[in-house]
Amino acid sequence: MDDVEVPGLRGWITAAVPREARVVEVGPAGGGLVRCAGGIGPPGSLPVATSDADVVVVAFALPCLERPQELLAEVRRVLRPAGSMVVVGPAPGRSPAELRRAPPRRTLRDGWACPTAVDHPGWMVAAADFAVLGDDRRVFEIPEAPADALAGAGLCPPGAEVAGGFPMGVRRLVARR
Repeated sequence: MDDVEVPGLRGWITAAVPREARVVEVGPAGGGLVRCAGGIGPPGSLPVATSDADVVVVAFALPCLERPQELLAEVRRVLRPAGSMVVVGPAPGRSPAELRRAPPRRTLRDGWACPTAVDHPGWMVAAADFAVLGDDRRVFEIPEAPADALAGAGLCPPGAEVAGGFPMGVRRLVARR
């Protein structure tokens, strides 16, 4: 998400995070790896101490991983007791704006390493022993950008034939350990 700035998205994500919280952000890095705490590594080995975070924000990483349960288990490790996780990912739904201007739904849904993380992220989070407290969706305008930049930011699956400049649904789950 750092390579592609989606207007309003960062504010919508941080609205779910308490101000004084110790926050760890996790995002896609390509090749089944994640970006966290200034480094890149495997999803089952975040460079964060046990019980060190109040909130972990997992932004667009789950669909990019073949085994996202490894990342969810690692998030449980780094969260303090009663810590929260905010999961953000694509939600290729069909709002009126999307119907008029978005690429076909299959373009934004097919091709992910883990399509379940797009279609049923709440189930994945609950299966990892988190209590889902909130599930919000909103449509954002994805800016013009090359397809590889959009895929690198986790905004579309690798190999999708898109170039930005379209509305896309985004889903935000808030869960507690």
